[in-house]
Amino acid sequence: MASSAAKRLEDFPEPSAPCNDPQLRLARLFYQLRRRRGQFFGPDLFAEPGWDILLDLYIAGREGREVCVSGACAGASVPHTTALRWLKWLEDAALVVRRCDLSDARRTHVELSETARRRMDILLDDAAVLIGSDL
Repeated sequence: MASSAAKRLEDFPEPSAPCNDPQLRLARLFYQLRRRRGQFFGPDLFAEPGWDILLDLYIAGREGREVCVSGACAGASVPHTTALRWLKWLEDAALVVRRCDLSDARRTHVELSETARRRMDILLDDAAVLIGSDL
């Protein structure tokens, strides 16, 4: 008979489809692992909205997707007001930039700054070495 933890693991979605971008694969893995550990231990124990936003925006950027402010808030897995405060903090730290949507003036997109993207690239390269994998 399977353990209750094993049964819960079966309920989780499969990881994203493989790709040829090692940094993107590792960022997806980190993001998926964060969601999964929250399912096991509760979302409040490991709340790191700044890191979740950075990961989410990094993944979106590598995939060529635009992220609106509400989407970035959802990606943080915290209350909307908390995510907005973190977006403001990340913007003040020059890690995130906002852009107006040219087709809809009511919407604003957010993305990593060039500095943040380069830092994430280096961090993910370092993580791959630490893990001992040639992801």
